[in-house]
Amino acid sequence: MASKRYSLSGKLIMLFFIMAVVFVMLVGGGIRHAFQGHFKENIRPHITQYLDYVRADIGTPPDRSRARELADHLKIEIQIFDQSGNWSSSGRLTQINELDIERSFIINGSQFFHVEDDTGRHYLMVRDRDTTILFNVPNVRDHRKGFKGWFPLLILLGLLLVLYYATRRVFAPLDTIKTGVEKFGTGEMEHRIRVNRKDELGELADSINTMADDIQQMLDAKRQLLLAISHELRSPITRTRVAAEMLDESKNKEQIIGDINEMETLIEELMETERLSSRHTKLNKAPHDIASLINEVVQTWFNEAGITTALPNKAIKLDIDAARIKLLLKNLLDNAIRHTPNEAPPPEVHLLTDNEKVIISIIDHGIGIEEQHLQHLTEPFYRADPSRQRETGGYGLGLYLCRMIAEAHGGQLEIESSADEGTCVRAIFFSKQK
Repeated sequence: MASKRYSLSGKLIMLFFIMAVVFVMLVGGGIRHAFQGHFKENIRPHITQYLDYVRADIGTPPDRSRARELADHLKIEIQIFDQSGNWSSSGRLTQINELDIERSFIINGSQFFHVEDDTGRHYLMVRDRDTTILFNVPNVRDHRKGFKGWFPLLILLGLLLVLYYATRRVFAPLDTIKTGVEKFGTGEMEHRIRVNRKDELGELADSINTMADDIQQMLDAKRQLLLAISHELRSPITRTRVAAEMLDESKNKEQIIGDINEMETLIEELMETERLSSRHTKLNKAPHDIASLINEVVQTWFNEAGITTALPNKAIKLDIDAARIKLLLKNLLDNAIRHTPNEAPPPEVHLLTDNEKVIISIIDHGIGIEEQHLQHLTEPFYRADPSRQRETGGYGLGLYLCRMIAEAHGGQLEIESSADEGTCVRAIFFSKQK
């Protein structure tokens, strides 16, 4: 799955969020500027005029009982600081020396100050000689830093969350399409993308499925053609072998028979790889002792090669197609012998178990393989030797066929090698089907 940083839905959400923030800042800033201008020019003079009337009604010196009546009737808070003491209609006294003055203005000759205390409450303050009066109108400015100030932000976050899941739902088929394309890339051409949508993504999935159908048909046609040609080649090759055997002994006869053997091997490998590539191929599985199969292959085809084996004493049985596993072992051992110099020790075969794994390791002490070639060795017709010199033998199908056989049994083929240090090929099988 693509990282969220690069996902299409993530980019859309981020773009929406940025646009939403910019929109809120521009609109909110414009409204705030307009409201502040309107408040300053139209509303504030009325409020201060109103409070000036209240201050006049309280009298000079301030009448605290009258201030109490006005505070209760008008639902405002009044605080008085004078020579008679400090008094508050709410019982809460503000520390005058801790007030921050934001701005000041004059109404009817009286200077008012817009102040804020350390708790965030806002007041209008008027001073007259030794008397200071604070007026506060609740629910106008006092609660702007409370929960209500966060409410629009919470709504915005909620909308973003809903939009995120809605966007994810719209683009959810992209994950299914990506998974399908990856399966096609690994050779699972029978897979089909299931997207129940009638929009562009549904059409894209249908187009990919149609493409997969066409590719599958071409591959099936190619496979059938290759099998047919390989089968038809066997008859003339058999006739050629019979004719060659009737020739007098000579180097030319040996060369001809050798070429015929190579062609037969190539045809056999081509047919077997195409059979294993087909999804309809069935393996003739039965329980077999792997150690016995290894000994049988070594004694039948490589009895004089000096191959050393390290096999456990107890039987290790797997549910396998014995004929194909023998072909795998024969190809791997033949490959190891062909790349082992005469002066080097002969190849080795090791069999061991690791939990549910059964590992067959075939080790040669040849010249090794450079690292850049390792990942391509099991590809069909790939050769690390680009010049295709005859002394190296083979057509690049042996390891590919071995990989196909291992994977057909639910296993895998691993190759480790270093230049001038030899090569180790491991055929790994599982005692329980994965």
